[in-house]
Amino acid sequence: MRGRVLIVDDEKLMRVSLENQLKKEGFFVKAMKTAGDALKYVRNEDFDIVVSDMRLPGLDGIEFLKEIKSISQKTIVIIMTAYGTVESAVTAMREGAFDYICKPFSTDELIIKLERALAYQKATSEVTRLRSEIQELYGQDNIIGKSKSMMKILETIKTISDRETTVLIQGESGTGKELIAGALHYNSSRKEGPFVELSCAALNKEILESELFGHEKGAFTGAIRNKKGKFELSDGGSMFLDDVDDIPIEMQVKLLRVLQEREYERVGGEETISVDVRLICATKVDLAILVKQGKFREDLYYRLNVVAINLPALRERKEDIPLLINYFIKKYSKRLKVSMPDISQNTLEILMKYHWPGNVRELENVVEHALVFTSNNKITVQSLPENLKKFESVSDKIHLDLQEKDKIDFQDEVAEFERNLIKWAYKKANGNQINMAEILGIPRTTLRNKMIRLNLSW
Repeated sequence: MRGRVLIVDDEKLMRVSLENQLKKEGFFVKAMKTAGDALKYVRNEDFDIVVSDMRLPGLDGIEFLKEIKSISQKTIVIIMTAYGTVESAVTAMREGAFDYICKPFSTDELIIKLERALAYQKATSEVTRLRSEIQELYGQDNIIGKSKSMMKILETIKTISDRETTVLIQGESGTGKELIAGALHYNSSRKEGPFVELSCAALNKEILESELFGHEKGAFTGAIRNKKGKFELSDGGSMFLDDVDDIPIEMQVKLLRVLQEREYERVGGEETISVDVRLICATKVDLAILVKQGKFREDLYYRLNVVAINLPALRERKEDIPLLINYFIKKYSKRLKVSMPDISQNTLEILMKYHWPGNVRELENVVEHALVFTSNNKITVQSLPENLKKFESVSDKIHLDLQEKDKIDFQDEVAEFERNLIKWAYKKANGNQINMAEILGIPRTTLRNKMIRLNLSW
């Protein structure tokens, strides 16, 4: 069936003729004489398209159109009109009609308009579905956690979502900075506008400048056409600028200007472009330290740090781990089309003890891996990645070491724990950092950052 069509025309010959011809073409068709009779069908049945004459007994075409739209916004209306009343048909389109067709017309002409309407309806439905999925993805229900730190963050999101202020999200890799940024956008008045993301990591100055601000044709070698930048694409919405700490200092002035004046020029261009964008930034390092080191402009830092959201590392909110595990088990059981397994107590204890250098992202990957290798509907130690199987014996040794102590400094112990793990991985991988990162189950960039922080170099 190509689509459900309701024909409304008081001319019997036209009505019957259209009904028969469209049925032959594979459409489901109902034909009514009056708007009143048609409205009864619209209220009780779903029609994709209503094809209505402009002049009807009782309600005229415009009034009929308004009634249809009050019942179902998704129902498409095509107006049939004589050449002398085209102006009225145009008025109907301003009131929400999709298209009009002038009598007399051929069946082929009408079918073309019907197919166009159905294609538009399908595209609109897909956009609505995707928007709904995205809004669900970034909903606050997907920010999992009952710890004090996460409850505070949720409260902050509620408070500032509808404010136009710039937000700086700080946290280690894998803590969920993108999720927080999305929640800020999709819970704001800008949610119908674009949400554009850009990571500044590993982009050289020229590429980053072009990505942010766009460029004019001929601005540099390879610039064969005009290109809109992320700021221009974000107009009316929000832009999430991840790894803002990686922006070269010579480019930070241009970013500051956009924040202050809401305008800029494309690379190689002279025209000033004005934008209405809410900027949400994220960083994996402390920008205040970079300011002291002269690697980040102080004026830009204060402009970005209007409202700061500090995301805790997963090791700092371990009470949330069982909640996250349950959430990811549900998510990936559905995706992998398997029944939801239980998790053994021993396995849960290992996951609670583990220090999670890759944070929530690493936990998510571990749960997905475990579901793939789970048998007998129970997640056991054997379901876990190799690095966590090995961690079981390492953690036992650390536990024994701690038994000897009466008092500890938590941060020092965590740092020492990470240092020992990295040293262990170094020996296992013969110093190869790519293999070390793989053994530890973390990104190579995370490994390098930790080695710098822990003063480890070989």
